[in-house]
Amino acid sequence: MSSQVFIEVDLDEEALARIPLSREVQDDFRSRMERVEAVAIATAPVDTGEYQRSIHLVDEPDPDGTWHVDADAPHSYYVEHGTRQVDRNGHAIHRPHYTMSHALDAAGGDH
Repeated sequence: MSSQVFIEVDLDEEALARIPLSREVQDDFRSRMERVEAVAIATAPVDTGEYQRSIHLVDEPDPDGTWHVDADAPHSYYVEHGTRQVDRNGHAIHRPHYTMSHALDAAGGDH
């Protein structure tokens, strides 16, 4: 014999929206992004060093609590994603490095 149980749950949407902005959650997010920054700097390709020096944790989170690690050298996009340039044999000249993506994976922790 089986029975059915119905449970009605009223969510406090305002309280849920405040969770990402709580001090504990923000401290955790920031510490995770500090690890991302450290891994990105340690694994960044270095030619002139400009790209590596440009990697940094943004000082403040977005209004929704999101933290960012940026690389703002003028050529950061091309270091990260590569270019379509090839040599005369058709081999890629500037291959992608995916430094930020790999750093995010490597520093991910227990999520």
